[in-house]
Amino acid sequence: MVYLFAGIAFVMGTALTIGTYRRWKWLVDPPSHMWSYYSQALLKHLFGHRFLVVYTSVVGLLLIAFSLCVTFTHITYADP
Repeated sequence: MVYLFAGIAFVMGTALTIGTYRRWKWLVDPPSHMWSYYSQALLKHLFGHRFLVVYTSVVGLLLIAFSLCVTFTHITYADP
């Protein structure tokens, strides 16, 4: 079960990182009228485009690091 959650976090982090790098419009430049129900649009509305790009990159990298850390810890300290 741990590997499932770590795998999902890794895939999400990879998607966020690649999406930020490739500047996927729905991820780093969402329409402003969606700010009331889409978190990326709200962050863009409140803090601007540059913040949204940095934030999305950091969250993606943190998700990847988290999944690798959880997997490593589970493999290292798992009962034989």
